[in-house]
Parts: sequence; structure tokens; C-alpha cells
Amino acid sequence: MQQTRGQQFTVAVRLMSEPCLWRWEIRDPTRGEVVANSWTSEWMAYESPDEAFREGQARLTSISRR
Repeated sequence: MQQTRGQQFTVAVRLMSEPCLWRWEIRDPTRGEVVANSWTSEWMAYESPDEAFREGQARLTSISRR
């Protein structure tokens, strides 16, 4: 699992079992909650963990700017 931290959030990449693709999650470690994830929020999954991680970082950047 790859991770990076924003100001207060963490980006994590997880392998889904069905379909066998990767998704990103943005978590609030203080509250232990998922703030956003590519699968349930956007129905997006990725073939590689690197691709999912890049997209998760991009989403974290857009959230951090708000």
C-alpha cells in the first residue's frame, strides 16, 4: 500500500478483489474516516497501483486547495 500525507489527509492505494483493480482512498487519520475514494465516489479503478496513487495525489491536491 502506497501512502502520502497532505495537510491532514492520507492517500492510500488498495487492491479490490472484484474487479481485480486498484483504487485510491483519501483518509482523515485523525477521525479514522475515508473522506473520498475513487470507486464509490467516481466509479474509477486503475490497472496499476502507481496509476491509482498518482490520481489519488491529484485528488488530494484539489481537496487541499478548497
